[in-house]
Amino acid sequence: MKRRQFMSNAMFASLGIGSIAGCNVVKSGSVASGLKDVFADPDQAQLLENLQTKYRSDLFEKFIPNMDKFVIDSQFGGFNCSVDIQSGEQLGTNKSAWFEGRGLWTYSFLYNNIEKNPKYLEIARKSKDLILKLRPADDTFWPTSFTREGKPLSGPGDIYTGLFIAEGLAEYAKASGESSYTELARKIVMNSMARYDKPDYDYYVAYLNAEAPKIPAPRVVGHWMVFLRAATQMLENGPDPDMQNVADRCLDALLNYHLNPEYQLFNEVLNHDFSRPGNSFGDFAYTGHGIETCWMLMFEAARRKDRQLLDKTARIFKRHVTAAKDDVYGGYFRSLDSVSNNIWKLDKVLWLQEEVLIGTLFLAEHTGDKWARNCFRETLAFVQKNFDRDGYLFWPAAGDRELKVVQKNRAEHYHHPRHLMLNLLALNRIIDRKGRVSGLLG
Repeated sequence: MKRRQFMSNAMFASLGIGSIAGCNVVKSGSVASGLKDVFADPDQAQLLENLQTKYRSDLFEKFIPNMDKFVIDSQFGGFNCSVDIQSGEQLGTNKSAWFEGRGLWTYSFLYNNIEKNPKYLEIARKSKDLILKLRPADDTFWPTSFTREGKPLSGPGDIYTGLFIAEGLAEYAKASGESSYTELARKIVMNSMARYDKPDYDYYVAYLNAEAPKIPAPRVVGHWMVFLRAATQMLENGPDPDMQNVADRCLDALLNYHLNPEYQLFNEVLNHDFSRPGNSFGDFAYTGHGIETCWMLMFEAARRKDRQLLDKTARIFKRHVTAAKDDVYGGYFRSLDSVSNNIWKLDKVLWLQEEVLIGTLFLAEHTGDKWARNCFRETLAFVQKNFDRDGYLFWPAAGDRELKVVQKNRAEHYHHPRHLMLNLLALNRIIDRKGRVSGLLG
């Protein structure tokens, strides 16, 4: 066994991971329970600091240096994510608007919240300059793909292209102090919402199956999720009536319409009028988006200091995590294609496992929830065992159910560093408070 692997295994064993039972839903502890006063035990304090060190190492000693060497385009700006994650070989030079907006956010957030290294701001600036070459002249969506130099290779993409770019521009504006990019981000969000509301809005939800019917102008959990995250991050910087309206609409759509009252999972797709489709989409719960959306809802509850909203969204989060858990091989499934027939897609994607880690650590920090602590530990052990692989430059983005075969052709530069950064910030807060539960929500 290699030394790094041994040290990692020893640390997680010391955290008690090996003895943790499954992530089964239990009643939350009181706000005063859970992480409160863990520093009364010096050994527990050391375990938290070890975990903090591991997160910093994953970010600064592996992810960032390998991004510098294999992904960041220092000549033209932006990110070439088509990389063999074992050899580092470039598998293509074309770029993606999705990945450009996401990378712009990653490096801007890194600069704003983790380390004010001017190199990170320069990487973000060059990405911003590259993607703005492709800005549409009208309200059409941004092109999906383009050359290394920034020449379009496709026509207009989908709604996500602009929303990821908006998220990146808003975070960049905060880093650079250039408010014009906040205004551009706001404009992109508002134009996207106006387009989304049109009865002729066109989007095909292809991630159910190839035979799934097309829903005219659908309402989609994944869309509300990205709208919510873009709007609420801008609201963290101060009041904004338009972004507040976007956030309110997202909460209403998700909690009052997409959440199925019978089985308390989000139906991914609704008709334009928010009714449930009378076809296979009416029985479709994309648990990956459900879990990701729930931690964003919990973050928004904290921003609003709304304990009732936190408790409600925490229950929904637990429900999705519990339903999606693979009790045989560990980890979580991303897609419940048919609720009534219990038909799942059985692949494992990294991003979903990391959304569970973000949500559970957040709950543990803010409420001391025992279930959240246990689930965080178990999920962390699963992720470290299956994705943090010796000989790999980046964590694999996906694999089969047992993760014996994994995807090796893409450097994951958004969900993975987002998990590392958000949870590193949470651990910093917990350690600074000497382990006491946050007083933010009472």
